[in-house]
Amino acid sequence: SLGDIVEINCEQAFVKFFEYKGQYHRNSKDTLGKLNILSNFFNKNLSEITDGDIISFITQYKGRKNSTINRYLALLSAVINVCNDCGYHVPKIKISKYKLKEPAENIKFLKNWDVAQKIIDRAADHLKPIIYTALYTGMRLNNVLSLRWDEVDFQNKIIRVKVKDRTKDGGKNLSIPMIDKLAVILSAQPRINAFVFNYKGNPIGSIKKSWHTIFYTSSGNLRDPSLPYINFHVLRHTAATWILKATGNLKITQQILGHANINTTSKYAHILDEEKRQALNSVFR
Repeated sequence: SLGDIVEINCEQAFVKFFEYKGQYHRNSKDTLGKLNILSNFFNKNLSEITDGDIISFITQYKGRKNSTINRYLALLSAVINVCNDCGYHVPKIKISKYKLKEPAENIKFLKNWDVAQKIIDRAADHLKPIIYTALYTGMRLNNVLSLRWDEVDFQNKIIRVKVKDRTKDGGKNLSIPMIDKLAVILSAQPRINAFVFNYKGNPIGSIKKSWHTIFYTSSGNLRDPSLPYINFHVLRHTAATWILKATGNLKITQQILGHANINTTSKYAHILDEEKRQALNSVFR
């Protein structure tokens, strides 16, 4: 409750967090496993956690990837925030300052539209509009497949969907401008039910098989050595990269992609380094 400030031990705090938020995470089992590890290490009242404890935790798990340790720290910080909101006594420490440096993510994206067109040409007919939608909006696969007609505003050329956001329970609302080409593609889809994308009269729940068929034969051989396999999420990276290249504007890219934090969008910025280098070379040659 939000009454008088009271003590809570770490084990109780982790249980409370799981009841309040953790069980609703996309991979709740993974969250629960991390909470158990944190609980075994921080065996005291939550308010008694010190900077030294955080350093000791990092030291004990230094064999793991920095990104993994950072996820544990982020989870502990989330637990503290929930308990603070509930009126419990929490430590006055800033866990974020102990975040470890992570290597730049190796962002995979399609180099140009010719590659994208080759993928589209080899896709099954029901898959083609799904690919176009992902490229033209940067939406995640689950948002594309679950797209409903009431989320597509043809008059104002806007797609309004709810996307995942760690800071908001149930996600957040996102409005994505719909370009003319996409409006034509979506309007051509038959209105069989509430969902935009269907196959044989039913909403498409998975494209795993049809996506795999773009790249591989039935015997498992690569169809075209010049077109190695990529996962569908690369289309989201491609949209982000192309938008950033065209605009040079991180903020616009962030808003279209729906990133809660612009630091997430910034991981695409290094892709432009080579173009910047070429620009400098052209000026100072």
